[in-house]
Amino acid sequence: MEKQLIYVREKGNRYGEPGVVIKTIKRKVWLEEIGNFNPMFCRYNGKRTLVMSTDGDISDPFRRELSYLKTLYIEVEA
Repeated sequence: MEKQLIYVREKGNRYGEPGVVIKTIKRKVWLEEIGNFNPMFCRYNGKRTLVMSTDGDISDPFRRELSYLKTLYIEVEA
């Protein structure tokens, strides 16, 4: 898979509501099979980091859409 554009965001105040965008990165992403789910990960600062989408749940292979790739983000401590 080619590198994807990912927004680095501060952790939001509420679950599911990401904070402000700090910067944008390009990373290779991969999916891991965990039961019925396939969460997406990338490397950031040398660590495996969960990748999410503001458009929907990308860990559910039956619900994710190709358009979700346009709104990928990771959350970091500010």
